[in-house]
Amino acid sequence: MKNGRSWLCLSVVALLVAGCEAPPKDRPLTSEVPEPPSFAPPPETCQASAVRFGLGLQATQALLQEMMQRAGAKTGRTVPATETASTAQDPARLNLQVEPTGRIVGVYCG
Repeated sequence: MKNGRSWLCLSVVALLVAGCEAPPKDRPLTSEVPEPPSFAPPPETCQASAVRFGLGLQATQALLQEMMQRAGAKTGRTVPATETASTAQDPARLNLQVEPTGRIVGVYCG
């Protein structure tokens, strides 16, 4: 029984000593602290809705360049309005659907 009481007293003393330990001191912010994480930039995609002004206009290289800039597209091309969309999609490419006369009838990204 004496061994049990000794063990209990030793446990109580150990808990008291652990409870009296000083809390860690706050470290001031220095250059040693890593920078907070930054947000990843959004993927580069074009916005076809930003170039609706071109619908009905005659497709030219200068107009295509302006529409690409306004849409935020990296590349651009003209496709016949009757052609189906290709399976090779590029979210940063602006596609102008043109009639045989050269008039723009649709725009989409991909």
